Amino acid sequence: MDGVIAKNVYGKYHVPGDLSHRPAVKRVLSGKVYEPETIAFMRAHAGEGDIVHAGTFFGDFLPGLSKNMADGARIWAFEPNPRSYQHARETIKLNGLMNVTLTHAAVSEASGTVQLRTHSSGGEALGGLSHVRSGIEGDPGFVSVDSIRLDDAVPDDRHVSIIQLDVEGHELSAVLGAGAILHRCKPILILEAFERKHWIRRQFGSLGYEHLGAIHSNHIYAVPEAAVDLDLHS
Repeated sequence: MDGVIAKNVYGKYHVPGDLSHRPAVKRVLSGKVYEPETIAFMRAHAGEGDIVHAGTFFGDFLPGLSKNMADGARIWAFEPNPRSYQHARETIKLNGLMNVTLTHAAVSEASGTVQLRTHSSGGEALGGLSHVRSGIEGDPGFVSVDSIRLDDAVPDDRHVSIIQLDVEGHELSAVLGAGAILHRCKPILILEAFERKHWIRRQFGSLGYEHLGAIHSNHIYAVPEAAVDLDLHS
């Protein structure tokens, strides 16, 4: 598989070199960290629990998170794009990450299959911008991929501290598939471009989730007992 090896302070990465125009790829190829404040927040608040990380792309978050996890804790990573999944597998191997479980699937409210747009109508690879949509019959830009509920993917005996979703508009469906985890663990939610305070209250109001602000474009929701005290910008 084609790819370029890049490094930053957290480790090594198997990067899709032909996507060097994408922000995450560009940052890592230049030796920098993509979304450093988000990674720092997750490292600071994972505690003794597991992290769910959906929208793994080539694994740009994995080394920074993995090496800071508590003993026995795991990262449950998900990537539906077949090519990005392979890059993420190589990133895991390059860093010898033993506490990461990577699943080739989209997270959703139902287990089954979904249509994933991996290429634009002009044939350009979308990489981290791949997204779940209803495919047009015969459109080569779509592939059928497995979907899975987080409640089915993460064992019931695991304590989850953080659920972080960067799934290109599929966050609502992914959160609905994690209802049991939310009720059992009350994890911090980090949802990319998802400022849906009222929806979170309607769905999980009994749990007391509050919108605390955003890091980069990632909106943070937490319950009061999570004691998230960083001064986030809204």
